[in-house]
Amino acid sequence: MYTQHEAEALEKRNYHRIREMIRVTYTVGYNIMKPTSWDCALKLWSLVLIGSTLASYYGHWQLIAHYIQDIPRISESISTVFQSLMSVMKMVYFLMAPRKFYVLLRRACRHELLLNCELFEAVADLPIAKPLRQQVDGIMNQSWISTRRQLMFYLFSCIGILLNYFLNSLVVNIYHYLTEPDSNFEVTMPLPSMYPNWMDKGMRFPYYHIPLFFESCNLYICGMGAVSFDVLFIVLCLHGVGLMKSLSHMIDCSTSPLVPQERRLQYIRCCIYQYQRVAAFSLELNNSFRQIIIIQFLLSLFCWGLVLFQISIGLASSLTTALRMFMYLAAGGYQIVIYCFNGQRYTTASERIPKAFYECTWYEESREFQQLIRMMIMRTNLSFSLDVSWFTKMSLPTLMAMIRASGQYFVLLQNIMQKK
Repeated sequence: MYTQHEAEALEKRNYHRIREMIRVTYTVGYNIMKPTSWDCALKLWSLVLIGSTLASYYGHWQLIAHYIQDIPRISESISTVFQSLMSVMKMVYFLMAPRKFYVLLRRACRHELLLNCELFEAVADLPIAKPLRQQVDGIMNQSWISTRRQLMFYLFSCIGILLNYFLNSLVVNIYHYLTEPDSNFEVTMPLPSMYPNWMDKGMRFPYYHIPLFFESCNLYICGMGAVSFDVLFIVLCLHGVGLMKSLSHMIDCSTSPLVPQERRLQYIRCCIYQYQRVAAFSLELNNSFRQIIIIQFLLSLFCWGLVLFQISIGLASSLTTALRMFMYLAAGGYQIVIYCFNGQRYTTASERIPKAFYECTWYEESREFQQLIRMMIMRTNLSFSLDVSWFTKMSLPTLMAMIRASGQYFVLLQNIMQKK
């Protein structure tokens, strides 16, 4: 479909569209581009971030144990622990599969499945060649535009909540440091936590700096660790959507007047070969995410309920807390939306493939053509989908079920509060 020069330009353009994700991935210690001599140092930095985040759980545990009866006080700490734990698991998964995601991303950016498609070479001398290529280019371009929009919204949402947590604690500590000469005040950490016999020492070294480093790593992992993994899913998923929409359009054109009658059998065979490649890509994508993402779905149930509870409490007592939780919901809550919304688009695009085989005017074609169409209608009857382990699928019904379940958890917390 592309010349060598066009393929290189396309790859460069697509990498540029996701440059923010690539840079964020570097900052969390993973190289998703070509291997370099710095990869070992990046892995070491990733281990430092993970180790510091796990060490920060001591402060969260102390806070939860000390205020176990005060649910509004500990709910934010619990939700942030869940959020960082999800990101830590994703980072560990990154480290365990060091080059798999690089290969998948490069295949997506190069449009490798379209490069290997025999159809464009087979119809190169036909009038349909140019409009077919233009339509396929447009479909793939729309997929990348949608990817970039989701990337920017998610990235800015995460940056906003991270800055809110970090700058708020920093400003409060500096204010106390300047107004209290003896500096024996209780410092505020970026995330709600408690370090006994350390936090009342003011901003003196190392009582303030070590917990600050642990909590800052935890905070950064919560946001950027999620961005690096979730946006990669967006890229690969929407690339798959583009491939399936392109395939459906190819099938629609199989009986076009621009394709001579004697060439249509060869045309539909090329479409079947492309379907095989798309099916293999779909299986690989599903296997890459289906197991690790179950942690995201399970912990998000509790996170959403806790955040809704914090919002309801904050509206009555602290507008700042409520605003922060709204921001948290836009960032952390959007994670499940990413998987379910794009998973639904993936399934919907795959369901269009058997319809495309059926809706072409196959009944006017040769017997062998009709036999291939019947075979493919039966074969494509089961649509592609993205699974959440063996339990459910990434889809809008799953998202609604998640919202209902987290709402019930929120009601449970409110009932507990009212009984006290």
